Amino acid sequence: MRWAALKELGVLIIIFGALWASFSYYNYEEIENPFSISLEKEAELSNFINKHLMADFEFVQNQSMDSSIQIITDRLLSNLDSSQYEYKFHVIDESETNAFTTLDGNIYIFSGLIREVSSPEELALILAHEIGHAENKHVVEKLIKTIGIEALFSIMTGGDPVLISEISKLTLSTSFDRINEEEADDFALSLAYNSQINPRRLAQFFLKMKAKNQSALQEKLEFISTHPMSNDRIKKSSDFELPDDFEEVPIPLDWELVKKYLN
Repeated sequence: MRWAALKELGVLIIIFGALWASFSYYNYEEIENPFSISLEKEAELSNFINKHLMADFEFVQNQSMDSSIQIITDRLLSNLDSSQYEYKFHVIDESETNAFTTLDGNIYIFSGLIREVSSPEELALILAHEIGHAENKHVVEKLIKTIGIEALFSIMTGGDPVLISEISKLTLSTSFDRINEEEADDFALSLAYNSQINPRRLAQFFLKMKAKNQSALQEKLEFISTHPMSNDRIKKSSDFELPDDFEEVPIPLDWELVKKYLN
C-alpha cells in the first residue's frame, strides 16, 4: 500500500513538474497567446514559406499598382497604435476574389479581389481585417495547433523539403475559426474608424460576396470559403456605431484607373 501511495505521489510530482516547465517556457507577461513564437523565429519561418509562394504564383509587377496599394495601406498603418511587423503587401495575378495573411507581416492580395471591390475604401477594410489576423497571430496559432511547434522548428533546422511544401500549402489554405474571424473584424472596424474610413463598408462587401456566392461565380469566390461570413458578422459591421459628426475622408485614388494597372 505504501509503495502504491509513493508511486502515485511520484506521478503527481512528474505531472506538476511538466506543468511548471510548460508555464515557465512561455513568458505570459510578454506573450499573451501561448500558441506563439518569437518574432525572429516567425521571420525565419516566413522566409522558407515565402520562397515556395514566390515559386507557385505570378506576381503583378507594376509600379503604379504598388503605389496605389501603398496609399491605401499607409492610411491604415499610420493609424495603428503600435505594430509588431513591418508589413509587406503583394499583389498576385490570380482571378480568385481573395486575400490572405501568412507570417511576419506578409499579406497577399489577388488581382481578382482588386477587380471585385468597388472602391479603395472597401479594399482598405479587407486589408485591415488581414492586418487583424496578423496582429493577433492567428496564422501562427493555426499552424501550431495543426502540426505542432516541433514541426515548425524542424523547418528552421534544415527540415524535410516535403514538410516545408506542406506547411506552405497549409498557410495558403488556412481558414480561421469563428473567434479568430470576429477578432479580425473587431480589429478592422476599429482601425477603419481611426483611419477615417467608414467601417460599414465591410458589411457592404460581405453582402455583395454572399449574393454572388449564390450565383454562377461561386467557384471563384475563395474569400467566402476562407472567411465565412455569418449574419452576426455582417450585422456587427452594418450596425457599427458612428458619431453624428463622423465624416469619411476619401482615399485619393481613381479606382477604375487602378484596375487598369492590372491589364
